[in-house]
Amino acid sequence: MNEIVEHNEAMLNDSSYRDIVIELAQNGYSSALDRTGVGTVGVSFIPSFYSLIGGVIPMISGKAVNVKPLVVELEWYFKGLTNVRFLNENGVKIWNQWADENGELGPVYGKQWRKWRDTRVVTNEEYQHIKHRGYVVDGELTDGRLAITREIDQLQRIVDNLCNDPENRRNIMSAWNVGELEDMELPPCHFAFGAWSRELDPINRLTMAFKTGINHLEHGLESKYAAFALVVKPILEEADQDSYSRFIDGLTHTWLDHHNIPRRILNTGMVQRSVDTFVGMPFNIAGYSIITHFLAHITDHMAGNFTHFGFDVHLYNNHEDGVNTYLEREDIPENNPIVVFPNSWRELDDFNWQGISILGYQSHPWIKVPVAK
Repeated sequence: MNEIVEHNEAMLNDSSYRDIVIELAQNGYSSALDRTGVGTVGVSFIPSFYSLIGGVIPMISGKAVNVKPLVVELEWYFKGLTNVRFLNENGVKIWNQWADENGELGPVYGKQWRKWRDTRVVTNEEYQHIKHRGYVVDGELTDGRLAITREIDQLQRIVDNLCNDPENRRNIMSAWNVGELEDMELPPCHFAFGAWSRELDPINRLTMAFKTGINHLEHGLESKYAAFALVVKPILEEADQDSYSRFIDGLTHTWLDHHNIPRRILNTGMVQRSVDTFVGMPFNIAGYSIITHFLAHITDHMAGNFTHFGFDVHLYNNHEDGVNTYLEREDIPENNPIVVFPNSWRELDDFNWQGISILGYQSHPWIKVPVAK
């Protein structure tokens, strides 16, 4: 079984984040000219990598990541909302400092994800060629041309592709709507998201499903993965090397299909123009990893990994004490956070923060630092 369970994904994820903080603290370039006036040390164009195998999410253990604001904000995105009212009604106020007097933030994240507005002025002939795309006529100009609009659900397009054309290389979602940036109280920091799907070979398919099942069994969960682990675990534990080799050599997709194990892996990546590494990045990497697991859940995939790519990756100068406290701490080896969704969830609109379970998360206490506005 040691060949199947090779390493602790959560410990690797802790290290990935910690390495970024260390790089910034030791080698970051100073800047006193940032938008906030606080000053930063930073580096540019930095990737980091996070394993999601086994249902794991990269919630770091060196300081606590507050779960409720994380999942409430995700539902707010999924609903396509732009007013802080929903957040406030659920006890989350992280966006209040940027909202106007009516609680509006302008056409930020969720609006672009789910309701990207496409407006055109076209001739009637041009309209006839493209009306099948979902345009509606808003009005007619004095010269006979038509004003037409449609709303594009970028996230639903990704889901549809993952179900029907999974290896499509256009599974991309953008929040950087150039025509609406000036209408946003805060232009999007995390502005691009992409999904990548491929078919797994039987051994990797077995390995990923087994790791998820072991994690589910650890928390007493009933799931297809837990049931699968109960079948596989005795085979792996009791087999001698020859028996183990015969089992692996004889492993087939048909046998795995019988146990309802997905055939495909889903990897994702996010691009962030401005990365508040100490306050925002732990939130961002955990949030997009939950999104990845959710998309995998509703499209019959298993989540493999998440890649974060930051343009301006920085630590604010007034976070120095908090950073030092974090770096003095040791990551917790027992930290193994996983995310679980109800089996009944099959559509994007099923996402509900109260239905999400995050289990196995262990961390040191939260470190309070000011948020730069």
